[in-house]
Amino acid sequence: MLKYIFFLFFCCSAFGLKAQYTLFGRSGTISYDKTMYMKNIVSKKFIAKADDNSKQFFERIIPRLPESAVLKKSMKFNTTETLFESVKDESLDAEIKQYIMMLALDFDASTLSNMSNRSFLRYNDIVGEKIIVQDSMKRIKWKITDEYREIAGYNCRRANGITPDSIYVIGYYCNEILISGGPESINGLPGMILGLVVPSQHVSYFATKVELSNTVVMDKKKFENTKVKRMTRKAMTDQITSVLSQHMNKETV
Repeated sequence: MLKYIFFLFFCCSAFGLKAQYTLFGRSGTISYDKTMYMKNIVSKKFIAKADDNSKQFFERIIPRLPESAVLKKSMKFNTTETLFESVKDESLDAEIKQYIMMLALDFDASTLSNMSNRSFLRYNDIVGEKIIVQDSMKRIKWKITDEYREIAGYNCRRANGITPDSIYVIGYYCNEILISGGPESINGLPGMILGLVVPSQHVSYFATKVELSNTVVMDKKKFENTKVKRMTRKAMTDQITSVLSQHMNKETV
């Protein structure tokens, strides 16, 4: 009888520990789909402010673009850091990849954010030129709402935010993962952001899978390379703007 009671106690204790870990995940990996609405981006962000020559070019490529393109992303996280990276996807059409790079919509960047000291590192490989953006994490002004939606099996609450550069964002965070992080370096909510919408950029990020784990390894070697040029977020934006002029998608950085 005592053995039976001990066995039940052990099972209940083990289940309780597992449930606690599941309810309050502190480290793991999240898979995201980054969806870019290509035709909207070109028509509303490029054609609308293009000169006559550029406008003709953009109008020619619109019929060749899909309504949207999905890029696979992954984010490893623990209690102090998040590492947001691109995932190789051979199914993405090569021509679409070229347009994404040409329009500066995505650079296959890796972003390392530290929530403790609010440092931000983004490793970019732009047409063979490697650059590390070194800056601080943006402080976003959030207003939490009473709207909820399920994302990757988690009940997420909506919050509306404004970035320091006046970009409106919508975040959906879950209370079960008490890490104040999210896609790219979006942060500041009382839980992990599993859904992010940036209306002005015609782009969204939504988690497709959440894997909690006690053993998360982040490869930070590329950020430690002293030979790679480093610059601030503003300097990076100014440099790309000088190349792509007014057609640059500045909010990408």
